[in-house]
Parts: sequence; C-alpha cells; structure tokens
Amino acid sequence: MSFATASLWFFNFVVAITFPRLLGAFKPQGAFGWYAAWNFLGFILILCFVPETKALSLEELDQVFSVSTRKHAAYQLRQVPIWVKKNLLRDKTVEKQPPLYDHEAIKTRTYAPQGAGHA
Repeated sequence: MSFATASLWFFNFVVAITFPRLLGAFKPQGAFGWYAAWNFLGFILILCFVPETKALSLEELDQVFSVSTRKHAAYQLRQVPIWVKKNLLRDKTVEKQPPLYDHEAIKTRTYAPQGAGHA
C-alpha cells in the first residue's frame, strides 16, 4: 500500500510541475490531450504485460506466471478485435479464442464459503 501511495504522490508532483509549462506550450485541450495520450499508452502496456491474478489459487498463479510475457501479450492483442466486435459492434457470432491457461476452461470455481475469514 505504501508503494501505491508513493507512486500517487510522485505522479501528482509530475503533473504539478509539468502542467503550467504545457499550458504555456499548448492550449488547455493540448495539455489534457498530452496526459490522455500517456494514459492510453499506459493502458495498452498494462493490457499486454500484466496478467490477471484476481481470485486465483497458488497453483493457478504458478501456471499464469509460467507463460512467457510474449505469449501473454500476443494473446491479449488478439483478444482486442474480438472484444470490439462482441461489445461495441454487438456481433453475437464472434468465436472466442482458446483459453490461454488451463484453469480458464473450468466453468465452476470454488471460493471460500460465505462468512469465512475476517468478521
């Protein structure tokens, strides 16, 4: 959590230092467009290089991190046009990719029972 807070403060500092200079060089739309472009680039990099690890067991995490980054990035980039066709163009006939990990093929997942853990 401290790393997240430190990162937030660092990037707040970067924005505070660079925003007046960007306003001098561009109009406000250009300054915000500059930050929007960096956000879009960050989104693409996260999509390609950071695997999803939410609610996975240790065995599943071992499987996720045993896949090379190149293979994961290629899979994610192939997923983008499928997502666009399915969600933006509402095409119901789009075929899914074969799952990248074995645990994705399992339809039922077992989670901790309700009430387990902290009260």
